[in-house]
Amino acid sequence: MKTTYAKGYVYPLKLTRESQEDLARIMEKLRCSKAEAIRDAIRHYAEYLEGLEVVNLRDISEEEAKKEIREYLKGKERVTADKISDELRIDVSLVNKVLLTLWQEGDVEPLE
Repeated sequence: MKTTYAKGYVYPLKLTRESQEDLARIMEKLRCSKAEAIRDAIRHYAEYLEGLEVVNLRDISEEEAKKEIREYLKGKERVTADKISDELRIDVSLVNKVLLTLWQEGDVEPLE
């Protein structure tokens, strides 16, 4: 009978003391080896990232952002800064700054 092994890779890894302690806790709770704990963490992180979408933000001026946000808000009753940021691909800090200006000008109201 011939034994077949899956091809694998070995990665040398230097861990901080804190990471070593975290790994020890994981091994104890899951009752697994270091290698199993690390493989499970990689699998978990990969699954987590599957649902994430990368948004490439545009570099635009505050005035342009204000114009686009005003247009975007037309006909919408409720929308969050995160949603505006994602939809228009504008940095959320700039969205918040513009929303504050629009609120001060009386064009928008904050959600309660």
